[in-house]
Amino acid sequence: MPVIMFANVLISSFSGLLVPEFSRLLAGGNSNRLKTVCDTIFKVTFIFSICVTGVFVIFSNEISLMIYQSIEAGKWIKILSPLIFFMYIDNIIDNMLKGINEQVSVMLCNIIDLVVTISIIFFIVPIMGMYGYILSIFVSELLNFTISSIQLKKKINYSVNLKKFIIQPILACLMSYGLLKLIPIHIFSFSLNTIIQIALFILFYLMCLLLIDGKGMYARLKTFY
Repeated sequence: MPVIMFANVLISSFSGLLVPEFSRLLAGGNSNRLKTVCDTIFKVTFIFSICVTGVFVIFSNEISLMIYQSIEAGKWIKILSPLIFFMYIDNIIDNMLKGINEQVSVMLCNIIDLVVTISIIFFIVPIMGMYGYILSIFVSELLNFTISSIQLKKKINYSVNLKKFIIQPILACLMSYGLLKLIPIHIFSFSLNTIIQIALFILFYLMCLLLIDGKGMYARLKTFY
């Protein structure tokens, strides 16, 4: 978990700023601007989280060897990596809800999440072992994400463009992985070799996104600012 949550530091660094910003927009009654900011932040977070998910899915074994000097953790990193998307988005949503005076809703959501997680750990983990624990993490994160999304939708009529927010970033991940395979990198240092490959994957990902939807991305960022 610490490994896949590492990149969340970048999300947390600005998600806390959403609280005063959303409070200001709410107090000013600027609902249109509130929706615009919400949509743009969602798109940026979706693009970022899908990229990070791609990194951990593709390089799970390499990351495991580089950090733990063992390939065993790579299996669990790959299994948990799809949750990155929901974890990172949920972090953003929680701070949005706090910004629009929905702290009690966030607290209730966390309480429900905690009760369900403890129940799974108590009843299922003794039977399924490690797989039961993984199940508890999946149920916890998906439940928290679903409840928080519904709560935010009731307050802000945000929209998620399936094509631009999800399909295009996933397509960019696949394209960047294909490009990476065309450029064999063989450096004596295993760690340096892995870091360079990850850096190239991210670079190709951004280039593919610009190629797929450069004009749309520019227009949305222009509207945001």
